[in-house]
Amino acid sequence: MPNILNRLLTAVAAGALLASSALANDGFAGITATGLEFGKTDKIAMQSEDLYIGMHDIRVAYVFKNTSAQDVTGTVAFPMPPFAVSTFMFTPTQFKAADLDAENPMDFTVSVDGKPVTVKTDRRAYLVSYDVPENSSDDGPVNPPASKEYDAPGEDITDYLTSLGIPIVFDAEMVMAVLDTLPDDKIAELQKRVLAEKDTGENGPDMRWIIGWSIGIRHYWDQTFPAGAELKIEHAYKSFPNGGLFYWYDWTKPTADWDSDPNGEDKKKYCIDGATGEAIKAALPVDPEANNGHGGTAYNIAYILTTANTWKGPIGDFKLTLDKGSPKNVLSVCMDGVKKTSDTEFTVEKKNFTPDRDLEILVVTRDPAFKE
Repeated sequence: MPNILNRLLTAVAAGALLASSALANDGFAGITATGLEFGKTDKIAMQSEDLYIGMHDIRVAYVFKNTSAQDVTGTVAFPMPPFAVSTFMFTPTQFKAADLDAENPMDFTVSVDGKPVTVKTDRRAYLVSYDVPENSSDDGPVNPPASKEYDAPGEDITDYLTSLGIPIVFDAEMVMAVLDTLPDDKIAELQKRVLAEKDTGENGPDMRWIIGWSIGIRHYWDQTFPAGAELKIEHAYKSFPNGGLFYWYDWTKPTADWDSDPNGEDKKKYCIDGATGEAIKAALPVDPEANNGHGGTAYNIAYILTTANTWKGPIGDFKLTLDKGSPKNVLSVCMDGVKKTSDTEFTVEKKNFTPDRDLEILVVTRDPAFKE
């Protein structure tokens, strides 16, 4: 049987880095973005979607139409993916625990036909599933894709934690203060469920516990779609993308330092072509201490576009605007039909669009985009 503490610590480390950049060895954690969800329906069609994704904010305007002869009422939700409590112990982030403990951490707002709507908010604790190798201490756990976190966030352990008096908050110190008071039998139970265990002391004096769960936040409201009518829903929120240090190497063949392309995964994930690679190289200064790689900072703005498929049929008119923030920044994304429309903006327009993949947007800047 594997050592439970090592297994938990490995899974927690993955959770802490779940949102961090896979393209950097020194990353900061952020939150994946998404659109509105509705229970799978064959009555409500998305006539249009106008989506703006910037470096620090996201705005979406939808026009929906009830194609049936009856009013349809249901819950419209804006979910955030589960975010690990342990992140604040392991990984730099763009926010503090207190930010996420706020009632509306992303300043989410919504209006229907131009009138503001008051949304409800709930938060649930989840034991997120990681593929942790049983017999290897070298291989780390495999994180699920961001879209899977929305579809299957993990085992809901909210009621179990609250029965122990553990608050559903991101403040790790507040959580550890409660864990300090639990009797041995409850601690053993938490350990058996791979939820928490006393730290061995090897991870620093401030981390008395290894905490293994995540918290998901969801904003939602009940909405009636009148029979045969169109309804305009707009929402906006702050963007907190992942990222970290980024290096671009002018790699063409195996060398003593690199036997394979160090940016190979980046090129595949973000569809970086030759011209974009040259733009990145020109935008970033050479770092002699990093094998003469061109160094800077990268944001990974992830957006779950496939939530649009919960509505009826394809999106009638789809428009995507991407804003890279500064003319000096470089942007890359896997989507055809991208057109540059200004010094910082790119647009894509499609008819009868059915998203078959989520957006992974890379924005590279020479400026230090984040400081812990």
